[in-house]
Amino acid sequence: MPRAPLLAVAVLLATLIVQSAGAVVKGDERVLVVLATSGPRPYTVADVEQTAAQAGNFFSAASFGQVQLRVDVTPWLAAFNGNPGCGGSTNRSLESVVAPARVAADQAGFDASRYDDVIYTIADSHCGFHGVTWGHEVMLTRQPNLQLVVHELGHAFGLGHAQASDCITAAGLCGLEETGDPFSPMGSGEVDFSAYEKVTLGWIRPQPHVTAAKRYVLATPTSASKLAQALIVDTAAGAWWIEFRSRPFRGLLFRFVDNSVVPSPFAQSAVLIRKLTKAKRPWLEQGESYRIPGSFRVTLTKATGGRAEVRLR
Repeated sequence: MPRAPLLAVAVLLATLIVQSAGAVVKGDERVLVVLATSGPRPYTVADVEQTAAQAGNFFSAASFGQVQLRVDVTPWLAAFNGNPGCGGSTNRSLESVVAPARVAADQAGFDASRYDDVIYTIADSHCGFHGVTWGHEVMLTRQPNLQLVVHELGHAFGLGHAQASDCITAAGLCGLEETGDPFSPMGSGEVDFSAYEKVTLGWIRPQPHVTAAKRYVLATPTSASKLAQALIVDTAAGAWWIEFRSRPFRGLLFRFVDNSVVPSPFAQSAVLIRKLTKAKRPWLEQGESYRIPGSFRVTLTKATGGRAEVRLR
């Protein structure tokens, strides 16, 4: 699956991005995990295979069976004579870091060019970040876990970060936390991708842009449904994505996609608004309302199971 270059660096559990292209991702996704070392083997091949299986289950569930990871994990490969370093901020510098691991994998019978995505896990790299993604290649400097693998593959698929801000006013966002969305793996969460991200990846159909003040029925994007799984309200400043979640709470989430950001080939980030009411939690509960700046007042009138009734006025 050809992809345009991108660079995304995970600092601890957060990530700093130079953006690039998003794309529809469906079908079998072949992933190679290369375990490369100068000697240390801090975790086992079986540990990594277990994480890969968990990631496969996550993507299958999130995509409603439309994506199946096919993962191969190499044995530990003696690829380096010492600390391989961390590279710089360019694709070329990162390529030079993982080049010995790619050669070692090829000599072991794993041709990286035959895979859609390649994850190079470096056992003895001492860097200020946990993961970096460019193009369809990922470099990890710590043991792979579910959140880290899903996050970095999300970047390889072309997704940006799931950001967060306390509020938005006429003057703009009230600060910005780059990976502050706790309800998406592209932020700090592990539950599921947002409706915005699933539309970007082609896992759910395009969602309705609402222009009329009336009642709407909304299903959660965490389960397959023929109902709308998000409502999009377009404003002069950007698009608002309203999404219903039924677990671990029942409520509406509001995300803002700023249309003043300079366009890039990478999917634009959506910003979760964290303080919608005086309760200062990032969702509306039944009976509560939020006024989209310069647009509709949105009220969650009913929330039962996997669907909600929403009134715009």
